[in-house]
Amino acid sequence: MRFNNLGELNQLERIIPILPCPSIKEQVAFYEMLGFQTVQLYTRPNPYAVMKYGELELHFYGSKKTVPAENSNMCYVQTDQVDQLYASFTTALKEKTNKIPRSGIPRLSKLKDLTDDRRFVLTDVGGNTLFIGTPHSKQADQPIFLRTIENEEHATNFEILYDLLYSKEDSHTASLMWAKFFPADVEELRVSDLDLAKILLVALDMELQEKQVVNEAMNSKLAALLEQYGSGHEDWSRIAGKLEDILVVE
Repeated sequence: MRFNNLGELNQLERIIPILPCPSIKEQVAFYEMLGFQTVQLYTRPNPYAVMKYGELELHFYGSKKTVPAENSNMCYVQTDQVDQLYASFTTALKEKTNKIPRSGIPRLSKLKDLTDDRRFVLTDVGGNTLFIGTPHSKQADQPIFLRTIENEEHATNFEILYDLLYSKEDSHTASLMWAKFFPADVEELRVSDLDLAKILLVALDMELQEKQVVNEAMNSKLAALLEQYGSGHEDWSRIAGKLEDILVVE
C-alpha cells in the first residue's frame, strides 16, 4: 500500500486489539464483571467476542492452545481518567470476589507513577496484559513526585530503583541494587527528610514484596517523620497516602 501524502495517514484513527483466550465464556464473564458490555458473542464454530467499556473496544478469540500463564500478548490503553477507572475495576472485583488479586491470573496491580504516565496493569483470565495509564502531560500534577529526590548523589540510583520496582515489577533486582548503592542503615543517608521519606517508601515496599513482611524500623521512621511534619503540607500528605497504600491489605 502506498500513501500519496501524509493526509492519507491521518485516516488511521483507531486500533482494536484482537487477543486470545482458552475459554471465550470465562473471558466474557471476567470483563462483564469489570463493567464491560458484551457487544457480540459467538461460541461456535469459531469462538469470538467483542467487549466495550465506553469508547474502549476489545476483541477476543477462543484458542485451546492459549496457556494463560504463558500468554505474552499485551496492549497499552490510554485514558484521561486512570484513577477513576482503577477505582471502578477494584470496586467491581471486591463486590464480586471479595478481594483484589495482586498475583496469579487474573491479577490487578496497584496504581503506579512511572516516567511517562500514571498506570495500573490488568492481566485477564486468558493471560492477556493491559497497561492502562494516563500520560503525565494530561494530568494537572505533572512532576513525578515520588520518583524523584533532590539529593544529587543518590538521585539517579533512586530513579533506577523506583523504575525496577514499579515499572519492571522486579523487586528481586531492586533489592540487589539497594544493597549495592544504599547503606543498610538509612540513618546514614545525608539527605533531606523529604528525600529520606521517599527512599524509605520504596525500600519498605521493596522488602514487603520480597519478604511479605513489613520492615518495622523503616515503618517507624516514616511514622516519626509524618508525626514531625504532619500531613497538612501537600508533599507530606502524598507521603502519608503512599504509605497507607503500601501497607493496606486487601
